[in-house]
Amino acid sequence: MPILHVKGVALHPVLAEGRRPSTDCDLLVHPAHVDTLVPALVAAGWGQVTSFRHGSVFAHAATFHHPVWGTVDVHRSFPGLDRDPEETFALMWAGAHAVDLGGASCAVPDLLAQRLLLLVHAARDASGHARHDVRVCWTEADAAERERLDALAARLGATVPLVIATGRPELARGLPGEHIWSALHARADSRGIRRARWRDAAGVRERAALLLDAARVNPDHLALRLGHRPSRAEMRREWFDRLGRALRRR
Repeated sequence: MPILHVKGVALHPVLAEGRRPSTDCDLLVHPAHVDTLVPALVAAGWGQVTSFRHGSVFAHAATFHHPVWGTVDVHRSFPGLDRDPEETFALMWAGAHAVDLGGASCAVPDLLAQRLLLLVHAARDASGHARHDVRVCWTEADAAERERLDALAARLGATVPLVIATGRPELARGLPGEHIWSALHARADSRGIRRARWRDAAGVRERAALLLDAARVNPDHLALRLGHRPSRAEMRREWFDRLGRALRRR
């Protein structure tokens, strides 16, 4: 099964030098292979911590934990590069090369793709890596490399997060995703994120889906708070608690 290791220990030395180490592993897989990989991980002793659906506003990754090997985030898409996840994976796989990670030969994207991955991630990164990543991937890049990054972002639908991360938000005006990426970059709270998603929603169906989603309880987040998988009664209680909080805010 083709799997790409991204960010963290998989980074090119040019991008990794001086960067604070990551504490987990990030994998990018073809969307069609997710249903094969997940049960294989569980069978090998990896416990699923969060699901794809509830892991983030982009529903892009699921987190797994192993008592020996630690934590891995399995991405079926990458936020900012998710207009067509299959095309994104195919392009990155075509340019991939092998590196030794922990004694195993692992596929990683080429340097240009790694720069773009870090930059679109920097648009929403709250871990403290963003300043370093923008500097080494963009600020210190020459004009030709920046043009190549802009062209690759345009091809993969990543223009909005790229221009926001690199201090050119005026280039995102009127483009799909402008408001959600601006809100994420500004570290907006949950209400700000919901408002941004509402402004970006295209048509009645998307807005109806957002309303339904807002009414649902995130079982992954509730499990992390409770320390165990929530029961149906706990899910109902949380739903009523959320409803009460929403009404009090009005």
